Amino acid sequence: MQENDLNNILKACLSDDNRSQEILYRYTYEKLISTALRYTKSRDESKWVFNLAMLKVYKSLSKFSIGTNYLGWANDILKKTCIDYIRSNTKHTKLIAPIDSAFVESTNKTWNEALNKLETEKIIELVQQLNDNERMVFSMYEIDGYKHKEIEEITGIKANTSKWLLAKAKKELRIKVEQMYNANIGFNGK
Repeated sequence: MQENDLNNILKACLSDDNRSQEILYRYTYEKLISTALRYTKSRDESKWVFNLAMLKVYKSLSKFSIGTNYLGWANDILKKTCIDYIRSNTKHTKLIAPIDSAFVESTNKTWNEALNKLETEKIIELVQQLNDNERMVFSMYEIDGYKHKEIEEITGIKANTSKWLLAKAKKELRIKVEQMYNANIGFNGK
C-alpha cells in the first residue's frame, strides 16, 4: 500500500468510515499478525489479542500523527496489548530466580544448521509452545530488543528472573529444534 493511500485511509478512519476501517484492519493484520503470534500460545489467541490491539488503534487514531510510521506505532500498541494480555492471564512469580550456568546457551553446529533450515512459521510454532512468561520474555528480548531492566519495568518480572526465563526458553527451543533436525521432521518439506 502506498503511503498516500494509507494516509487517506487513516483520515477516513478518523471519520468512522467502516470500509476504511476494514481496509486498515486487513493491512495491519497482514503486516503485524506475526507479532501477536510470537507472544501468544495459538493462532486463535493471537487473533483475539490482535483484535484487542486494533480496538486500541482505532480509539487512539486521533493521537497518531498521519504521515509518520503507522506500522511502527500500531506494532507498539500490539506488543503492549500482548504483554498486558499475558500479564492478566498469568500468575507471575515474585521470586528472583538464579541464573544457572546449565541454562547458558552453547552455540553448536547442529543448532545453527537446524535454525537455518527452519521456516518462520515453524519457529513461531515452537515459540508458542513455551510457557507464557518464557514466551513473553523471549519475544521481548530476542525479537523486540528490550533489555532485561525494561522487561522488568513493563511486566513486573524481576531482571534476574527475566534472564533466567530467557535462558530457559532458549534451552527448550534449542532442544526442540535439534530434535526436529535430527529426526528430519519439518525440514525441506519433509
